[in-house]
Amino acid sequence: MSPSPAHSKPPPPQLFLLMNPLPDPPDKNNHMISPQIYEERPGFFNQAISQTKATTLILEKKIGQHDLPNNLTTLLTRLCKKIESLKEKQKETEKMINHHNRNSKNPSPITQEPSPLEQNRFKKISIVIHTKFGATNPFKDKTTRELYNKVNKALMEVNAKQDNNPVQIKAIIKYPSGDVQIFTKTKAEARWLLDNRATWTHLADPVFVMSPTSYPVIVHSCPTFLDFDDEICMKAFLKQNEIAKDKFLCIQWLGHPKEEEKSHGMAVIQLTDKTTAKQLLQGGLIFDGTFMQILPYTPGPHRCFNFPKKGHKVYQCKDNPTCIKCGEATHPRLQGLNLHTIYQEMCMVH
Repeated sequence: MSPSPAHSKPPPPQLFLLMNPLPDPPDKNNHMISPQIYEERPGFFNQAISQTKATTLILEKKIGQHDLPNNLTTLLTRLCKKIESLKEKQKETEKMINHHNRNSKNPSPITQEPSPLEQNRFKKISIVIHTKFGATNPFKDKTTRELYNKVNKALMEVNAKQDNNPVQIKAIIKYPSGDVQIFTKTKAEARWLLDNRATWTHLADPVFVMSPTSYPVIVHSCPTFLDFDDEICMKAFLKQNEIAKDKFLCIQWLGHPKEEEKSHGMAVIQLTDKTTAKQLLQGGLIFDGTFMQILPYTPGPHRCFNFPKKGHKVYQCKDNPTCIKCGEATHPRLQGLNLHTIYQEMCMVH
């Protein structure tokens, strides 16, 4: 048998030859280079394989870029079909609604919830001025019309204005307790009537006397040699602190620091101007070289002196008077004492 012809090695791809040209064959006469070629052959084949992988990735990326427009076209086609289906459903829903409205005699329109301003359209703005406990009830035997005219006349006399507009009331109610409820047009007018009640109430009725609105602050480390009852001393006190006399109402001690022979104590000063009270909180007071710190005043709960409870005043108490010491309403051993004596002073229980 004749030997089969040797298979010829396929030629390398042209792209590979362009990127990695084959080296020139060695010289036939040079027999010393053959071992070197034999040693470099594995590295040569490894390099050829790695370059082939890189070429494959480049070709795959180019193919993917050619397929991207086709993918976008397919996605847009799906979106268009989805939009068309939604439009058809919307048309069917509108047909059903129109058919229902045509068949119903009284179709119910869709109503929105009114705004708070519309809900409170007929709600009136009012304030209540309380009469002092034990004072004579104002506007006695007066009709509502007479009360209305008297209050508006008093406001005109004091030239009551809010934002350059005259302040007038809209209605008034007088309760059996003597309290008066006044209705106004705006909240600003109601606030003005309440804050300035001491300037116009006595003009409406001489019995209807109100104390001015006060803004209290606490004076710390107040020297006890400051005499609140001495007019000359108080004038010097106001002058040193540049406080106008019409903005100062009164000042009183907290506790009894003078009786306890203390050099300093705490006091509450009442001011009629809110701005002045805020300015004192930011600074302080000075009298004869003594600096006094000012802090805000927080009033405690109302305390009833007829019954050992807190939360209401004496005239609001509905219980029988009892002693704070023993909790009993009567003291049989002290029946002969004056009825105006305070219960805890009458009680002998310790």
